[in-house]
Amino acid sequence: MHMRIRHSIRGKLLLFYSVAILAVVLLDLSIQLTAYGAINEFEGRLSRYHSVHRLRLELAEHYKRVERLLREGTFTEGLPIEQELHDFLIIVSGMELAEPESLNAFFALQATQRGIEAYFERLDVAIDRRLATEKDWYQDLAYAGRISGYMDSYLSSFLSEAMYYGEARYQALIQRISKLRRLTIGGLILFVVLFGMGAVAFSSSVAGPIRRLANASERIAAGELDVPEVHAPTGDEVEVLARSFNTMSKSIASMLADLKGKADLERRLREEERELMEKERSLREAKFISLQDQIQPHFLFNALNTIARMALFEGAKETERLSLALGKLFRYALGAPESMVPVAAELGIVEEYLAFQALRFGDRLSWTISAKAAAKKVLIPRFSIQPFVENAVRHGIEPREEGGSVSIVAHVKGDRLVLNIRDTGVGMAPGEKGRKAPGAEPGIDGIGIANVRKRLELRYGEAAHLSIKSEAGKGTRVHISLPAVSAEEIPS
Repeated sequence: MHMRIRHSIRGKLLLFYSVAILAVVLLDLSIQLTAYGAINEFEGRLSRYHSVHRLRLELAEHYKRVERLLREGTFTEGLPIEQELHDFLIIVSGMELAEPESLNAFFALQATQRGIEAYFERLDVAIDRRLATEKDWYQDLAYAGRISGYMDSYLSSFLSEAMYYGEARYQALIQRISKLRRLTIGGLILFVVLFGMGAVAFSSSVAGPIRRLANASERIAAGELDVPEVHAPTGDEVEVLARSFNTMSKSIASMLADLKGKADLERRLREEERELMEKERSLREAKFISLQDQIQPHFLFNALNTIARMALFEGAKETERLSLALGKLFRYALGAPESMVPVAAELGIVEEYLAFQALRFGDRLSWTISAKAAAKKVLIPRFSIQPFVENAVRHGIEPREEGGSVSIVAHVKGDRLVLNIRDTGVGMAPGEKGRKAPGAEPGIDGIGIANVRKRLELRYGEAAHLSIKSEAGKGTRVHISLPAVSAEEIPS
């Protein structure tokens, strides 16, 4: 069942034309309002003339008041000349904002501004001389009075020019507005008649073909795709619309089939994209684990080297204690296949490493480890702290005859884990960062720190921050900031 059209095209077109006529009427009213706006402009000019007149009166009154005070000598300190000068200049500046009526008016206003400055300057001299009880102070006051007279003549000339210009412009605009009003009214009457006749004729010629197009559209909307062609031989845009409609109805069936095929293709593309993302994630994880495992040979090599040195120097007396400490280090390095461990576990292995090295360094090596409870639960990649501690001991403290200390501080700030590792070793000059210590094995020193940096980039991306600051003779500081994710937050 087809829906009836509630509003015919003929009625809509007639409504449109009525609105257009109303718009023309409103246009005429806007023209009238424009004319009244011009009158308001002249009212503003009249207000400006009153302002000029008031300025003349205030200047004259100001001079009389100052002259009376100076003659009577009733004041004991200077008058507020600066403030009064500022106030008068503001009034003149306000007059300059409007367009000058003529060149003479402009020059008169400029001369007034300069006169006000000279007037107050001379008054200031007269007041100072009066306060100093000089006898000829009145000459400066009289000079200021003459300047006041000049300003009065300038303002009078400005007012005359403005009023003459305003009167001429007002008369010309009144005549123009009267003529424009008559033309507008006549044009509106003619436009209403012609536009109304054209609206009736046009709506009659267009309503029939568009009604047939509307009926055909309703049938297609109801699901009836086999709709006969609509013919509208009007020779205008309606005929083009009918032809386009016939082409569209023929294309709808094929478009439905195409949409179904596109939906299947889009579904397959999403599945392929998901597979690619899984492959990329697996590749990154594999690369991370590969870099993770690189740290173990490096660490074990240095540990074995330390045992060999101790056995040589002490005649194997501390071999048992070294072996026990080394066993703990081996278990952490080889017996923990997971890539992420709590900070507490990492700090534990650092403690074992430092105790291991203390057997060799004795009193030359001291350390402090401070970690908040919340920080100990945060997960970090294995061997994220130990390589920096090892670097501090081997390259910072070992070269110093008196030894040094290492401090490690871990805390959670907001949603980030902050690690600070400091040593009091020899440090490095800016140009020496990245160099190996004398006697270091090629390819060993430096691989641990580079490995840690790369693993942090792979694990956290731009969310990981690692900075190393060192100064020769003052030690080295390592600052690490990572997103704080504890073991409880990881789903089982």
